[in-house]
Amino acid sequence: MKKITALLLVLVMVLGLVACGEKTPETTKPQTGNNGETTPVVEPSNEPDTIVIMAPPVTGEYLNNLKVWAADFNKLYPHLTVEIIETSWGDHSDKLSTMAQAGEAPDIAEISSGALGTYVEMGVAIDIAKYMSADRLADYDANAVEYMSLEGTTYGLPLYLTIQSIGANKTLMEELGIDVAKIQNEGWTYEEFLDVIAKGTDGNRFGFVFANAGVTASDMLNIFGAGVGLSNNFTADLKYTFTSENMLTLLTAIEEMTKSGYMPNYGVEAGQRMVMCQTGNAMIFGKAMPLFESNFNKNNAALEANDGTAVENSLPMEYAFLPVPTMMGCAESCYGTVDGLIAMRNKNTTDEHLANVLLFMDYICSGDRIASCMNELYLDPVCQSGRDALVLQEGRDEQNLATAGRCIAMVEAPPAGVTAEMTATAKKMMDEHIVPKFQLLLAGEATAQEVYEYICEAAYDAFGAENCVSGKIG
Repeated sequence: MKKITALLLVLVMVLGLVACGEKTPETTKPQTGNNGETTPVVEPSNEPDTIVIMAPPVTGEYLNNLKVWAADFNKLYPHLTVEIIETSWGDHSDKLSTMAQAGEAPDIAEISSGALGTYVEMGVAIDIAKYMSADRLADYDANAVEYMSLEGTTYGLPLYLTIQSIGANKTLMEELGIDVAKIQNEGWTYEEFLDVIAKGTDGNRFGFVFANAGVTASDMLNIFGAGVGLSNNFTADLKYTFTSENMLTLLTAIEEMTKSGYMPNYGVEAGQRMVMCQTGNAMIFGKAMPLFESNFNKNNAALEANDGTAVENSLPMEYAFLPVPTMMGCAESCYGTVDGLIAMRNKNTTDEHLANVLLFMDYICSGDRIASCMNELYLDPVCQSGRDALVLQEGRDEQNLATAGRCIAMVEAPPAGVTAEMTATAKKMMDEHIVPKFQLLLAGEATAQEVYEYICEAAYDAFGAENCVSGKIG
C-alpha cells in the first residue's frame, strides 16, 4: 500500500497539478479575466428552473450516480430540478450534434475535448467564465482546463484526463516467454511488437485486435499515431500532421498486421475487443485504459464464484496495461485526452438559466462526485476537491499503476494557437475522409499508399497544402 501511495504522488507531480482546496458551489462572484480586469458574473436566480444534462455511461455507475447527485443537488437548491437524457457511447455524439443543430441542445453535455471546436463553430458552446466564479474555476487543474478551452476562452469543465493505449492477457504473454515487465518499464519498438503478436497468433486467437468499427477507427489512428510522432493534429507551427511521412508509416504498419493475419481484417466493435481477450481469442487489444484492470479482476472473481456473471467462455487471466510501440525512431509517447462537460445554448437559454446550469455542472465535476468516478476509472481527479475526497482502492496492481504514471508523463497537450475552425476541420477530415478510407485499408480493398494519397489530397483542399506537413515529423 505504501508503494501504491508513493506511485500516486509521483503521478500527481508528473501532471503538475496545481489548484485550490474544495469549496461548495455557491452564488457566483466576479471573474478576473486574462487582462486582470474584473468581469461581472451573472448570478443564479431563485426562480424555479430545470437543467437538462445529456450523458453517456462515463463509468459503469455514472448514470445511476447522476440521478443520486441530481436529487442531492435539488435538496441544496429546491428551486432547481435536473432532467437527465441517457445515451450510449454509440449514439451520444450523433444525437448531441443533431440536437445542437436544431437549436435544442441540452444545457450540459459530455464531450471529448477533440469535439469542442465543432460546438464552438456552431455557436452553441458557452464561455463559462461569465457564469462561474473565479474561485470555483480555480479548483480545476489548469492543464486539464486548457483542453476544454479554445483561443483563450473556457467552454467547459474537465471530468478526467485519460490515457489510451493497449492492454493484454498478461498470463498468456508470460507463458509465451514474453517479458511483460520490461515492455511496461522500457517500452518497445514496432518490430518488437510485431514479433510478440506473431507469437500470440494461433488458430482462433489473434495476436492483436483493435476496436475499429465505424467511428471508433479514429481511436486506432490516434493511439498508434502517438508512437509514430502523430500525437496531435497540428505541429507547434500549426501545420496539419496527417499528411506527413509518419502517417504513411502508420498506415503501412496496419496494412502489414492485417495482411499477416496477426490482426483481423474487418471492423471490430468497441464492446468486442476486451471480450475477445478474455475469451482467449486475442492476446493484446486496444483501445485500453488502466481501468480495465478492474474488469479483469471482477471477471476472475465471477469465474471463481461460478455465479454465472462472468463473460461467457472467458478464462482467468491477469491484465497488463502496455505502452504503444514506437516507429521511425520516434520518441515514446502516449495518446491522452480530456473528456468533460460543456454548457450549451439552445433557443430557450437565458443568462440567469446558464448561471444555474454552471452551478450544477460544477457540482457534479468536483468533490466526492468526481472522486467516485475516478475510482471507477482508475484515474486521478483533475481538481483539488476531487483529490481531497479520493480514497484509493485496495489491491491495485503496482506495475500497471507505474506504467500508467509513465504514460501520463508522455502525453503531449495540443499546441497553442489552434483555432476552433482548425479543430472542427480536423475532426471533419477524420470523420468524413480518413475513417472511411481506413476501413477500406483494413478490409484489403485499398493499399496504405492509396489511402495516404487520398488523405493528402483531401487535407490540401481543407487546409491548403502550405498548412500541411510534407516529409517527416521529428
